[in-house]
Amino acid sequence: MKYIVSLLLPALMLLSSCRESRPKSNYVAIKKGESSESIIEKASKVAPSDRQVAWQELEFTMFAHFGMNTFTNREWGEGTEDESLFNPTAFDAAQWVQVAQDAGMKMIIITAKHHDGFCLWPSEYTTHSVKSSPWMGGKGDVVGALAKACHDAGMKFGVYLSPWDRHEKTYGTDQYNDYFVNQMTELLTKYGRVDEVWFDGACGEGPNGKRQVYDWLRFYSTVRKLQPAATIAVMGPDVRWVGTESGYGRPTEWSVVPYTSTSTDAIAAGSQKAPTDGVFIPSGDMMQQDLGSRSKIIQAPALIWYPSEVDVSIRPGWFNHIAEDLSVKSPEKLLDIWFASVGQNSQLLLNVPPDKRGLIHQYDHRILKEFKAVRDQIFDENLAEGAVVEASSSAPGTKPFYVLSRGLDKFWMPKKSSEAPFLTLMLNGEKTFDCLEIRENIRYGQRIEQFSVEVWKGEHWREVTRATTVGYSRLLRFEPVTASKVRIRIIQSRSTPALAYVALHKRLPLLTLRPESGAFLDSISVQLSSDADSDNIFYTLDGSTPDQHSLKYTGPLNLHETTLLQAVSIDARGVRSFLRTGVYTHATFSIKFINPPSPKYKPKNQIVMLDGRTSDPDFANGEWLGWEGTDMIADIDLGKMQNFKGLSVDFLNAPGSWILLPLEVVFEYSSNGKNYETAGRVVNDKTWDKFTDARKVFGVSKEFQARYLRVKAISPKTCPAGHAGAGSPCWMFADEIIMH
Repeated sequence: MKYIVSLLLPALMLLSSCRESRPKSNYVAIKKGESSESIIEKASKVAPSDRQVAWQELEFTMFAHFGMNTFTNREWGEGTEDESLFNPTAFDAAQWVQVAQDAGMKMIIITAKHHDGFCLWPSEYTTHSVKSSPWMGGKGDVVGALAKACHDAGMKFGVYLSPWDRHEKTYGTDQYNDYFVNQMTELLTKYGRVDEVWFDGACGEGPNGKRQVYDWLRFYSTVRKLQPAATIAVMGPDVRWVGTESGYGRPTEWSVVPYTSTSTDAIAAGSQKAPTDGVFIPSGDMMQQDLGSRSKIIQAPALIWYPSEVDVSIRPGWFNHIAEDLSVKSPEKLLDIWFASVGQNSQLLLNVPPDKRGLIHQYDHRILKEFKAVRDQIFDENLAEGAVVEASSSAPGTKPFYVLSRGLDKFWMPKKSSEAPFLTLMLNGEKTFDCLEIRENIRYGQRIEQFSVEVWKGEHWREVTRATTVGYSRLLRFEPVTASKVRIRIIQSRSTPALAYVALHKRLPLLTLRPESGAFLDSISVQLSSDADSDNIFYTLDGSTPDQHSLKYTGPLNLHETTLLQAVSIDARGVRSFLRTGVYTHATFSIKFINPPSPKYKPKNQIVMLDGRTSDPDFANGEWLGWEGTDMIADIDLGKMQNFKGLSVDFLNAPGSWILLPLEVVFEYSSNGKNYETAGRVVNDKTWDKFTDARKVFGVSKEFQARYLRVKAISPKTCPAGHAGAGSPCWMFADEIIMH
């Protein structure tokens, strides 16, 4: 035995000398005057704590905004609400858990106390809680029921506790920090394991008109003492807020960022609209687009592993409102958010607010199940499975084919001295794919700064796409490509990269309607196309959901009446595209222009300015009409007398493209089309070089009856002095005339 050990020791020493050791810390200090090369090397050695790795691996978690606001139909409460208003009629925490599991989520975070101070558990430190409500005779405990349901189902459980309390009288005094810690202690000791504690930076006035100075370090130490495995987010040391509530992260997302002491003003102002007063937190300004590039970190006093969480609500609001039942985000929208959050090195925290019953609405549940099914269709199959994987080089103990298996235990790392390392995947035959999934082994840090995806075509490599950071997870979308050989090339890295996973996927087939919808006078031709196979497009005209037994598309559809068109594309795998719906309206009104718009920008339909669609600022997308050096005069015949409260029309402002706003817009109306009265006029008081918005709405308010309308927009005609095109004809673009 001694002889075997003596032989193994030199081999182990050789292995350790050839392969990098795993970094030990999620923090590193930078010495004054340290070289940029040394700082970059140090940055590559910053790695997450075990707590942060476990948090990142969750990928997808649920926020549950539930409380007094649910029953007052508000987003922010005043703190003066009567406790008797809180009375869910069918509360079922197990149903929340089931919804989360059906969506593929791995944790639920409950708003145990929002800004109104109402507590969803029977806190002994306030009467403003469920114990004073009629629900369950004052014996109910939302937090306790959800904690038990999560633990019973093997799901992780987290709590949101608002530091801002608009009800508590001690808010704004030193005593409030004691109050807050007491409530934290209740939540962290009475309900078993807590996996995440979520703070925001809201700090407004309390009932005494004062603002609070939060004792954040005391709050953090309380969590560490009572729930040492819990992650502290997003106003905390473990996880940072991405900077918006849109669901979209950064294309270049670094988890290694500068460590500085700063106030939370910017974060609170962006997320909760109420800045704080100089609160210490190890975050810095975490809302910039560039947080961790070389230019940023070489100026930092220290570096820390501080990953991004992306939060967004499935509904327009954070609390449930009946009026938003039909405004739940679609599976297609959620998938786009997934690529921009989980697919950009962040965790996705999706808010799914329960309703007054204490249940998650069936619309939300259905959408989440459909979203999960879509993700399964895309990501369950790795088209690189079975590939022969080769590498430019491999460090001892790592192998190229390890990247085909999920997890961080096995991975590929090139030899330390390798320049421009790469992996080559010889696929099992030709495969068609349009998505790459790639992951670094973040236990070794985040190192890749740029990489490319290439396919072998003929006798050379052709680049399909390239991107910057990877981190825990990166998803890239591109046009479908068919190949039998794929190469992942690391263009730039801070140190030897460590790849944990590589996968090729095929997304849902893409189905396009042209035009997507619109109004027409006589007839309209609609074309359907798919990136899968145009022979497998199916549609309906009767309102039913199309499937493979519906009408088969064979060519353009010529519509003469108002029509609801629904279509899907089904690819060779049997996978369906997202449902496409087009509404084509046979107009009963007409519009004509005294000065016709320029034929250089053709409209999508015959009455594009009256089709009810407000466009983005892309003036070449067929939804804007342009006039070059001349006025716009639009005459509208509605076919019958109608009542109005006002009129408006929006114009584009893009001076760099020689597109200027009108000098004046006049609105007129008539009952006979001959004698017109003025509804109002708007004079543009902004000069071209000072007005910064991309568009401006010109509108008037006036009650009147009319059949005929006339909108006149007076063009500047030429670019003014000081403009690059001074003296040359300028453009004026209009999008939509709105009748109020």
